Amino acid sequence: MIEKIDYFACGYCTNDLKRVFKGFDKTIVNFYAGVFLIKHKKLGYILYDTGYSMDILKNNLKYFLYRFANPITLKREDMIDFQLEEKGINKEDIKYIIISHLHPDHIGGLKFFPNSYLILTKTCYNDFKLKKDSLLIFNELLPDDFEDRLILIDDYKDNSLFPYKNSFNLFSDSSMLIVEVNGHTKGQACLYMPDSNIFIAADVCWGTEFLPFTDKMKWLPRKIQNNFEDYKKGNNLLKKLIENNISVIVSHDNKEKIFSILKKE
Repeated sequence: MIEKIDYFACGYCTNDLKRVFKGFDKTIVNFYAGVFLIKHKKLGYILYDTGYSMDILKNNLKYFLYRFANPITLKREDMIDFQLEEKGINKEDIKYIIISHLHPDHIGGLKFFPNSYLILTKTCYNDFKLKKDSLLIFNELLPDDFEDRLILIDDYKDNSLFPYKNSFNLFSDSSMLIVEVNGHTKGQACLYMPDSNIFIAADVCWGTEFLPFTDKMKWLPRKIQNNFEDYKKGNNLLKKLIENNISVIVSHDNKEKIFSILKKE
């Protein structure tokens, strides 16, 4: 059912691993905002996340604080609508957008797609409703009709195609299973595609290469997570999937690794 999966890097933030994990010397790393375009045989194009938009560079206090913690490099041609157009794909052809969670590097491009249905876990939505007036919530990046176009996911079931955690059979054809993994946020939506044996894991970790260092994470990065104990459980899930030869990609993995996995797909 899944004909193709493409990856787009839609801007990046820069961080120093010395500030994130104990035992590292100064090591500057670019963490790209990954967006995935999935072509479904019957349903057409589906996006997983939308990357940054230029809005995050606006001159206001909330955005300044975000950029202070996460220095951002971003150009207009990095935006997902621009990159899709370069590939000859009309943004009106995007039928569905799976939103992993509601952070700026994942929802920045939502307004480019006024006709798409928006898929979000009910857990993530409920958490958003509780916190929508918080400085940490960037609800102004959401389309005005955000709630009108939402499809909320919450009926997770056991599925032999993914025996590691209950999942939601998104289009009832076993092509895409939504798996909710808490930790970084509540209700983070990960995506397993059985045909290609690929698990897209949003921000379950900083990058799969950093999974061995979870217990060495420093105090401040731990506090940024919604729940660090759940975060560790999510990391352990990814380790188990990798041990069982599932190709795991997180949103901020390095580009070469992602392209290498998708090339085999």
